[in-house]
Amino acid sequence: MNILVVDDEKSVRLALADELEEMGYQVQTAASGEAAIELLKKRPIDLVICDLVMGNVSGADVLDFIQQEQPTTQFILITANATIESAIQTLKKGALDYLIKPFSMEHLHHIIHNTTETIRLRRENESLKKQLSQQYQFDNIVGDSKPMRQVFELLHVVSQSDISVLITGDTGTGKGLIAQTIHYNSPRANKPFVTISCAALSRELLESELFGHEKGSFTGAIKQKKGRFELADGGTLFLDEVDDIPLETQVKLLQVIETGMFERVGGESTLKVDVRIIAASKKDLRAAIEAGTFRRDLFYRLNVMPIYLPSLKERKEDIPLLVNYFLNKYNPDHSMVLAPEVMDYFLAYDWDGNIRELEHVIERLVLLSKDGYIDKCYLPANIREFSEKSAQYQWGNQPLPEYLYQVEHDILVEASHRTGGSKTRMAELLGIPLPTLKSKLAKFNIR
Repeated sequence: MNILVVDDEKSVRLALADELEEMGYQVQTAASGEAAIELLKKRPIDLVICDLVMGNVSGADVLDFIQQEQPTTQFILITANATIESAIQTLKKGALDYLIKPFSMEHLHHIIHNTTETIRLRRENESLKKQLSQQYQFDNIVGDSKPMRQVFELLHVVSQSDISVLITGDTGTGKGLIAQTIHYNSPRANKPFVTISCAALSRELLESELFGHEKGSFTGAIKQKKGRFELADGGTLFLDEVDDIPLETQVKLLQVIETGMFERVGGESTLKVDVRIIAASKKDLRAAIEAGTFRRDLFYRLNVMPIYLPSLKERKEDIPLLVNYFLNKYNPDHSMVLAPEVMDYFLAYDWDGNIRELEHVIERLVLLSKDGYIDKCYLPANIREFSEKSAQYQWGNQPLPEYLYQVEHDILVEASHRTGGSKTRMAELLGIPLPTLKSKLAKFNIR
């Protein structure tokens, strides 16, 4: 950490510089506010320790410059005026701490230690924010199919606005990833992104999670708790599984979305927040409205910008891209090779669990493959069986009667195999009368 010591008293300036250098820090000095600002213009400084009263440019002026030009630089004030008012005013303006002359070196060590920890935590926080921003760039969403290109177009539009977004799609299609991508590419990117899953929560627990509660508001409320709306103030609140919200809570949620105001459970004070809402649902909310389980007015508040995420079945041309992405993720040294027939199995399979299921399968294949070659023998049985049956009934441009004849024959053989040849059980399995079954078996000469 590099430190700039600013004081017009030479003895104080040199004593501080010597002590800080002995503590292992890189130290520069300045005898005036003007000189300090000139040094700050030349290079970034981690910490400035500055006297308050100095000639034409005071310590307060130096602090103003730092806040405008180098907001990441921390500031500690030195003052000979032991007034609480001056210290409070400086802290309010952005100073991290203050030293009152004369001060002991022990006290200096204590303040520098705390400041070093603060700088470390802030750097980690900035690094994490940068990583999150990079992680949720548009380029990190894999897909080049027509349905996904339409999704990308919408993402670029909604990320620059502040409107509510409703993301719909089957489980495992990546609704959470899309919500985070919108947030981290929006003007709210440096503010909180808060998630709550509304699934399987009672009304009381869900309202406590959303709005917070006061101490003693219900059994077990041993202290005040902030809700997700408060935690997301200035940022984005992602309501996952919004279709599971009870009707009574939907009324309160609608009020918060419309006004930005609410009360904690058991509270009397009205709180106001500025929160962007992104919601997600795996169900058809219009059908839920007709069934009476979802409010129409809430739906229209959430559905300002709808984004539908296609299932993997609807975007199979993206499967090779996704497979390569997950192979690189779980095999970063690129030491494994995928057998071409494995990709054929992937393309034939329907992926009811969507991208999440595909990722888990790739992770499993990388773990099981010992020789660096991923063969079909490592595939889960359900994928092999499904794909082989799908291939069995693929149409090969033969005449329709011939194709249907072969399909019916194969089904009868499979039914006979499953039932051990019992005609009664075969008829039950196929859902046809026993005489009809016997006629078909005779037709195909199946015994």
